[in-house]
Amino acid sequence: MQAHIMVVGIDAYKNPKYNLNYAVADASSFMQSIQNGVKNITSKVHVYEVKNDQAVRDNIISKFTQIASTANPQDIFIFYYAGHGVVAQDGSKEFYLVPHDVTQLYGDDGALKQKGVSAKELKQISSGIPAQKQLFILDACQSAGALNTVALRGAAEEKAIAQLARSTGTHWLTASGSEQFATEFDELGHGVFTYALLEALSGKADSGDNRITVNEIKAYIESRVPEISEKYKGSPQYPSSFGFGQDFPVGIKN
Repeated sequence: MQAHIMVVGIDAYKNPKYNLNYAVADASSFMQSIQNGVKNITSKVHVYEVKNDQAVRDNIISKFTQIASTANPQDIFIFYYAGHGVVAQDGSKEFYLVPHDVTQLYGDDGALKQKGVSAKELKQISSGIPAQKQLFILDACQSAGALNTVALRGAAEEKAIAQLARSTGTHWLTASGSEQFATEFDELGHGVFTYALLEALSGKADSGDNRITVNEIKAYIESRVPEISEKYKGSPQYPSSFGFGQDFPVGIKN
């Protein structure tokens, strides 16, 4: 058994008004933490990192293709993304990861389709990777959008992720549900979602057998993220998760 870990983090966008503070810190910390846990399950860990201006569509797809050609059915595949996520406004309600060179989050669905990575594509990519244990983690922030469209976009995003998990038999964790914003705080040095995720991976999600499984992580972040966001922001952020198929460990405590 091998583990294939792919991490994408984007702080610095081509259009600086979309820059984030902690996406790369989140991605780097997640990579370090997940490697520490996974190495206790398998000694064969393959790491793929794409950050900032390297995080364009072609590079991201190329890494997925590389993994699809090397992974085996008994392997673990983990994908983590920290950056912007947006739902297209063209009526399709398609959810997109927003690479570095997308310069407009709203109002230019043509560029989004050309340069973004859609939920539909993620579904196809997942199906094309032979590994039967898959975990997709999307810490996707949307820091724009009028308040009256926030809930609509959030619900569409949630639905898109649900459809993905249903058709691929994998596990999906996302930073925000019906609330559109995935929040970052200076006090934490991370986004709320990844801060809780790192706590979970450090062992806080463990139910007592020293194994940290996907379902334990889900349960931990579902209670912890609202708690932290309530403390720092005064209102809770609720992560979403969808899982189909078997639970599996992604770490063993040292």
